[in-house]
Amino acid sequence: MNIIEIDQKYHLQVYKRFPAVFVRGEGVYLYDEEGDKYLDFLAGIGVNALGQRHPEVVKAIKEGADELLHISNLYYTPSQALLAKKLVELSGLDKVFFVNSGSEANELALKAARRYGMQKGRFEFVALEHAFHGRTMGALSVTGKQKYKRGYKPLINGVSFVPPNDLKTFEFALTDETAAVILETIQGEGGMTVLDDDFVKGVREITQERDILLIIDEIQTGIGRTGRIFSYLHFGIKPDIVTTAKALGGGLPMGATIFSQKVASVMDFGAHGSTFGGNPLITKVALKVLDIISNEKFLKNVEEKGNYFRETLRQNVGRLDIVKEIRGKGLMVGVELKEKIIRDVAQKMFEKKILIGLSGDYTLRFLPPLIVKYEQIDIVVETLREVLSEF
Repeated sequence: MNIIEIDQKYHLQVYKRFPAVFVRGEGVYLYDEEGDKYLDFLAGIGVNALGQRHPEVVKAIKEGADELLHISNLYYTPSQALLAKKLVELSGLDKVFFVNSGSEANELALKAARRYGMQKGRFEFVALEHAFHGRTMGALSVTGKQKYKRGYKPLINGVSFVPPNDLKTFEFALTDETAAVILETIQGEGGMTVLDDDFVKGVREITQERDILLIIDEIQTGIGRTGRIFSYLHFGIKPDIVTTAKALGGGLPMGATIFSQKVASVMDFGAHGSTFGGNPLITKVALKVLDIISNEKFLKNVEEKGNYFRETLRQNVGRLDIVKEIRGKGLMVGVELKEKIIRDVAQKMFEKKILIGLSGDYTLRFLPPLIVKYEQIDIVVETLREVLSEF
């Protein structure tokens, strides 16, 4: 049997995979077992923000392996403490807890929000339609995409969903039992919908007035993806809880939940824990990732390349009849089509050795490594124009 046949025989078949077996990566390129080279504009769904085998990340992995792979969280390690300090400084919040994934980060955010809210008898959540916050039971409960919930109900109770960018409906959904609101500033799985400036600021103002916590899910939008280290900084607000993962670990499994002091104060000894969260190896790597990406010049470059990408798409792809809208921030870009053909388009791009993603039913998702070059953006735009013209 070949690798694909082995996988199909032994691995739980929950992924609709494209037929490639990748064995090596370098920068923005992946190489399959036959030596074919693919231009990667999905970056492991936003994980490989610095591309494959970034030399400084590889160096940090090797140094970490030479020092400490893992000890329990019953003891202190330098890299964990320094990473917590760095995330607090970058986020403007106060305390950090390390986990292994985005779902875990959101699960902890919901637990902490409910514990804080229950001081006043509040336990409900408000989330956005089409949102995606993870696959664990709590995170799934505030996910607005019904297809992910099939067969898993009942989930946690007290969750209401409102349309993105509808401040009036949002305010109407709040009750005396609302503990927290959770949202993504760009819905990575939900059609790449970008939240309006007025909506985000309005949500923050209303929640502050009513002492309702605001959780910003930065799993996909964070760590430089939108041209800021966290996307909420575009809106000039400060949430009560921030969750992040994906790009934070430089390709290794890593997540974090960041709290304001008032929320952190309700999480006492034994309130939460993790065996692997924040181990010495992963935190050393994450420190290096943050050192590189949080650089002001690096982030400015991401913003400029994102502007170029969207404008080039508008000029070359946006004029096609099949294209409805091009949107995004930084290097998180969506191309919405008028027909449900995104899987077919992604397949055609795959055949042309370019990897892209899907979002919702109509939107193509582009999450290139943040180190992408302008000429590589040009290749993808021209290839997409050719592919879409066929439809």
